[in-house]
Amino acid sequence: MKPRSCWSVLTKKAKDEEEVAQTASARARNKVLELQQSRQRMNDLLEDYKQRALAAQSQLQTMAQATNSRQFLLQLQSLVDKVDADLKVALRELEQAKAVLLQATHQRMKMETMQEKDLQAVQKWERQRDQKDMDTLGLTLYNLKA
Repeated sequence: MKPRSCWSVLTKKAKDEEEVAQTASARARNKVLELQQSRQRMNDLLEDYKQRALAAQSQLQTMAQATNSRQFLLQLQSLVDKVDADLKVALRELEQAKAVLLQATHQRMKMETMQEKDLQAVQKWERQRDQKDMDTLGLTLYNLKA
């Protein structure tokens, strides 16, 4: 009796699926980090421009300059809002990727356990067969001597 080959195939498939899930999780994590960095840069730019706008208000500005300044601040704020929305989506995707990875890891562990149990069952069967053969041989030798 030999160990079933199906368990090694299923274990390999589960490992491959786990690797795919790990890659997807890493990609999602990188996307979240990039968006967080982008959000920080946008906030820094927004704060810097607000400081410049406050400094410029102390000087005389034309109506066009004031309008352009407000328009730019609104555009920056809309970009920050868009990055925030993208970040929320990316965080949800990261959580989903983590859940898929957890499930894939669980499946891999289950397949490895099943493969190990099959191997142990084969080894037990072989030990029992060997013991039976030894018992038969021992009885045969005993009967020949008697």
